[in-house]
Amino acid sequence: MLTAIIADDNETERTYFCKLLRETKKVKVLGEAADGLVALDLASQLRPDIAFLDIQMPGPNGLEVAREIMTTVPLTLIVFFTAYSGYAANAFEINSVDYLLKPFDAFRVRKALARIEEKLALRQVNKRSQKLNKLALKSRGEIILIDLNEIVFIEKSGKNTTIVHTVKRDYTTSQTIGELEQQLEGHDCFQRVHKSYLINLNMVERISPFADNSFVVRFAGYKKDALISRNNIELVKKHLNLA
Repeated sequence: MLTAIIADDNETERTYFCKLLRETKKVKVLGEAADGLVALDLASQLRPDIAFLDIQMPGPNGLEVAREIMTTVPLTLIVFFTAYSGYAANAFEINSVDYLLKPFDAFRVRKALARIEEKLALRQVNKRSQKLNKLALKSRGEIILIDLNEIVFIEKSGKNTTIVHTVKRDYTTSQTIGELEQQLEGHDCFQRVHKSYLINLNMVERISPFADNSFVVRFAGYKKDALISRNNIELVKKHLNLA
């Protein structure tokens, strides 16, 4: 069973949301908070699978609480709920799993839980894939394991799409480039060199100056290029023993 905390300063809505969660028989609510500070304490002490956070509440708001939770309890997944749709962009920048609009309904809550279960299942695959030296990628309803030594670079493409370029073919996924970067932690040959690019240094053939003090990366035997931002070029030089 999943564990959760709920933070909402409206007691009536908080109670109703707890009721909807109990009815799914999939979630155990470990604690409730009426403000951001209590929510942070609960997350730190209880380390739940999920933190359901109202965006507008006293103390640190839901967005601020989420950022802190992602630092102190990084395995806790974030789901926001609010009466206002205008925060959606901010919510997904934080890599929240879902964004629920009030008033709540049972169908939407179950859909959010399905996304959470999918995310947790993928996390387990990720743990195993790291031992296998593979990247676990969710693509078109499938989970694909890609050999790390076949990845050329990873590219953010548009708002909700990431492309993994490999020596054999390209794969598209709704996973963010930040999520894939987390999977590749500990593999020093993979470096985030730009907000839109994560490259495999083993595949780099040439780095050349480009516009606005940035740099273009060309890869051996591959036609597509990537960019290195001016803020990251020194990091790349360091990993290539050029600093």
